[in-house]
Amino acid sequence: MAFTLPDDLAPELYPLAWLAGTWRGYGILTYGETVPEQAVYQEMTFDHDGGPYLRQTTTIWTVDATRSKNLDFEMPGLQGASLLAPAQIWSTETTYWRPVGQEQPDDADTKGSGGPLTPVTRLELVSADPAGHVAVWEGWIQGPRAHVGTQAVGRARTAVPVEEMTRMFGLVGGDLMWTQDMAAFGQSEVTTYASGRLGRVDDVNDPAAQPGSALDPAESAEESSTSSAPASDDAEPNV
Repeated sequence: MAFTLPDDLAPELYPLAWLAGTWRGYGILTYGETVPEQAVYQEMTFDHDGGPYLRQTTTIWTVDATRSKNLDFEMPGLQGASLLAPAQIWSTETTYWRPVGQEQPDDADTKGSGGPLTPVTRLELVSADPAGHVAVWEGWIQGPRAHVGTQAVGRARTAVPVEEMTRMFGLVGGDLMWTQDMAAFGQSEVTTYASGRLGRVDDVNDPAAQPGSALDPAESAEESSTSSAPASDDAEPNV
């Protein structure tokens, strides 16, 4: 799929330009005994206002197991999203990405590459969520790959303890792949928490790009009328 550089994008953001836009897809949540493994629907939007930063808005929904179809976790993000019926919002977050400088890759990284590699752009991020967490992140982006980790995590008095988080993003086959590891809920070891595969959405109002677009409306209505509350609705939103 062809990608067009967004209008009025600040030059500092050119290394991040491939992220810009709206992405929808599916993923997995799991965190030991605290968060049972489950499929989720996800949406990420990276937008800008002409300033030297991107704003990322991420929302994750649990899914209605009585209406959703089984996923093949090798399928493209938008195809997977079309098989899921969102149930309730699990988490949402707003993050600002700010590039703070560039440097050339280490000599060891350039050996055998056949030429100079893409410069590494250093990043600083700030995130906030309504569950009571704010975080400062640092990391890098190089070509279609990014890696960031928290330098500090603050929380409200009643928020779930979160000690550390790391995230990786990559463009694979035109899809945005991402993962998050974290140490939370009193656990000191960094462990996988979330992952996702999302496809770029050209038209956010396109019916084919909506979650559950491949589900049979008549079948879904019949199943909903004869079923109790979806199993996934029993899960409580976390971080």
